[in-house]
Amino acid sequence: MKLATKRFGNIEVHDDNVLEVPTGIPGFPELRRVTLLAATGVEPTMTLFWMQDLDDGDLAFLCLVPWATFPEYDFEFEAFELGIADEGDVRILNLITIRRDESDATMSVNLRAPLIVDVHNQRLHQVILSDSRWPVSAVLGTAVHAEVS
Repeated sequence: MKLATKRFGNIEVHDDNVLEVPTGIPGFPELRRVTLLAATGVEPTMTLFWMQDLDDGDLAFLCLVPWATFPEYDFEFEAFELGIADEGDVRILNLITIRRDESDATMSVNLRAPLIVDVHNQRLHQVILSDSRWPVSAVLGTAVHAEVS
Protein backbone atom coordinates (compact mmCIF):
# COMPACT_ATOMS: atom_id res chain seq x y z
CA MET A 1 0.00 0.00 0.00
CA LYS A 2 1.19 3.52 -0.76
CA LEU A 3 0.49 6.30 1.69
CA ALA A 4 1.06 10.05 1.48
CA THR A 5 2.11 11.28 4.93
CA LYS A 6 2.68 14.76 6.28
CA ARG A 7 5.83 13.82 8.19
CA PHE A 8 7.52 11.26 5.90
CA GLY A 9 6.23 12.06 2.42
CA ASN A 10 5.11 9.13 0.30
CA ILE A 11 5.81 5.75 1.87
CA GLU A 12 5.23 2.14 0.89
CA VAL A 13 3.78 -0.10 3.63
CA HIS A 14 3.76 -3.86 3.10
CA ASP A 15 0.84 -5.89 4.46
CA ASP A 16 3.08 -7.66 6.97
CA ASN A 17 3.87 -4.26 8.54
CA VAL A 18 0.23 -3.29 9.09
CA LEU A 19 -1.02 -3.46 12.68
CA GLU A 20 -4.75 -3.51 13.36
CA VAL A 21 -5.95 -1.43 16.32
CA PRO A 22 -9.25 -3.16 17.18
CA THR A 23 -10.47 -0.63 19.77
CA GLY A 24 -8.59 2.50 18.73
CA ILE A 25 -6.73 4.40 21.40
CA PRO A 26 -8.22 6.92 23.86
CA GLY A 27 -8.70 10.25 22.14
CA PHE A 28 -8.29 8.69 18.69
CA PRO A 29 -11.11 6.14 18.32
CA GLU A 30 -10.88 6.23 14.50
CA LEU A 31 -7.24 5.08 14.55
CA ARG A 32 -7.64 1.47 13.43
CA ARG A 33 -4.60 0.65 11.28
CA VAL A 34 -1.01 1.73 11.88
CA THR A 35 2.54 0.89 10.95
CA LEU A 36 5.69 1.37 12.99
CA LEU A 37 8.58 3.23 11.39
CA ALA A 38 12.02 3.36 12.96
CA ALA A 39 12.88 6.94 13.91
CA THR A 40 15.79 8.14 11.80
CA GLY A 41 18.96 9.49 13.31
CA VAL A 42 18.61 7.18 16.31
CA GLU A 43 21.11 4.68 17.71
CA PRO A 44 21.03 1.31 15.94
CA THR A 45 19.22 -0.19 18.93
CA MET A 46 16.07 1.36 17.43
CA THR A 47 14.30 2.33 20.65
CA LEU A 48 12.28 5.14 19.02
CA PHE A 49 9.52 4.56 16.51
CA TRP A 50 6.86 6.56 14.73
CA MET A 51 3.40 5.01 14.87
CA GLN A 52 1.88 6.19 11.57
CA ASP A 53 -1.88 6.07 11.06
CA LEU A 54 -2.57 4.34 7.74
CA ASP A 55 -5.92 6.03 7.20
CA ASP A 56 -4.81 9.57 8.05
CA GLY A 57 -1.41 10.49 6.63
CA ASP A 58 -1.28 13.56 8.89
CA LEU A 59 -1.43 11.53 12.12
CA ALA A 60 1.76 10.01 13.58
CA PHE A 61 2.91 9.49 17.16
CA LEU A 62 6.45 9.19 18.48
CA CYS A 63 6.88 6.05 20.63
CA LEU A 64 9.62 4.65 22.81
CA VAL A 65 10.70 1.19 23.91
CA PRO A 66 10.69 2.03 27.63
CA TRP A 67 13.44 -0.07 29.22
CA ALA A 68 16.48 1.82 27.90
CA THR A 69 15.20 4.95 29.65
CA PHE A 70 13.09 3.43 32.45
CA PRO A 71 14.83 0.12 33.33
CA GLU A 72 12.57 -0.43 36.37
CA TYR A 73 9.40 -0.29 34.26
CA ASP A 74 7.32 -3.39 34.90
CA PHE A 75 3.61 -4.13 34.76
CA GLU A 76 1.15 -6.93 34.23
CA PHE A 77 -1.70 -7.15 31.76
CA GLU A 78 -4.17 -9.80 30.68
CA ALA A 79 -2.70 -11.17 27.46
CA PHE A 80 -5.57 -13.64 27.06
CA GLU A 81 -8.16 -10.82 27.12
CA LEU A 82 -6.32 -9.17 24.21
CA GLY A 83 -6.26 -12.42 22.22
CA ILE A 84 -2.53 -12.96 22.77
CA ALA A 85 -1.66 -16.64 23.13
CA ASP A 86 2.10 -16.31 23.59
CA GLU A 87 3.62 -13.45 25.62
CA GLY A 88 6.79 -13.95 23.55
CA ASP A 89 4.86 -12.28 20.70
CA VAL A 90 4.47 -9.06 22.71
CA ARG A 91 6.41 -5.84 22.21
CA ILE A 92 5.83 -2.81 24.44
CA LEU A 93 5.92 0.84 23.39
CA ASN A 94 4.97 4.04 25.17
CA LEU A 95 3.75 7.27 23.61
CA ILE A 96 5.92 10.38 23.83
CA THR A 97 4.36 13.81 24.23
CA ILE A 98 6.23 16.95 23.20
CA ARG A 99 5.07 20.20 24.78
CA ARG A 100 6.49 23.40 23.33
CA ASP A 101 6.63 26.98 24.42
CA GLU A 102 8.52 29.93 22.91
CA SER A 103 12.00 28.80 23.96
CA ASP A 104 12.01 25.06 24.60
CA ALA A 105 10.32 21.73 24.15
CA THR A 106 9.70 19.28 26.98
CA MET A 107 9.32 15.59 26.20
CA SER A 108 7.52 13.14 28.43
CA VAL A 109 6.49 9.51 28.21
CA ASN A 110 3.12 8.04 29.13
CA LEU A 111 4.03 5.07 31.32
CA ARG A 112 0.45 4.65 32.57
CA ALA A 113 -0.94 3.60 29.17
CA PRO A 114 1.49 1.35 27.29
CA LEU A 115 0.95 0.14 23.75
CA ILE A 116 0.88 -3.64 23.56
CA VAL A 117 2.02 -4.86 20.14
CA ASP A 118 1.06 -8.44 19.28
CA VAL A 119 3.51 -9.21 16.48
CA HIS A 120 2.03 -12.64 15.74
CA ASN A 121 -1.54 -11.42 15.18
CA GLN A 122 -0.44 -7.99 13.90
CA ARG A 123 -2.51 -6.07 16.43
CA LEU A 124 -1.86 -3.12 18.71
CA HIS A 125 -3.75 -2.36 21.92
CA GLN A 126 -3.38 0.45 24.40
CA VAL A 127 -4.03 -0.60 27.98
CA ILE A 128 -4.59 1.73 30.92
CA LEU A 129 -2.74 0.59 34.03
CA SER A 130 -4.20 1.08 37.49
CA ASP A 131 -0.71 1.02 39.02
CA SER A 132 -0.08 4.60 40.22
CA ARG A 133 3.71 4.05 40.24
CA TRP A 134 3.72 4.84 36.54
CA PRO A 135 3.00 8.46 35.61
CA VAL A 136 1.16 9.73 32.57
CA SER A 137 3.96 12.26 32.00
CA ALA A 138 7.38 10.89 32.96
CA VAL A 139 9.80 13.62 31.91
CA LEU A 140 12.44 12.68 29.33
CA GLY A 141 14.11 16.04 28.99
CA THR A 142 14.01 19.59 27.72
CA ALA A 143 15.57 20.91 24.55
CA VAL A 144 16.23 24.63 24.31
CA HIS A 145 15.17 26.22 21.00
CA ALA A 146 14.20 22.78 19.71
CA GLU A 147 13.05 22.29 16.17
CA VAL A 148 10.61 19.44 16.72
CA SER A 149 8.28 18.67 13.84
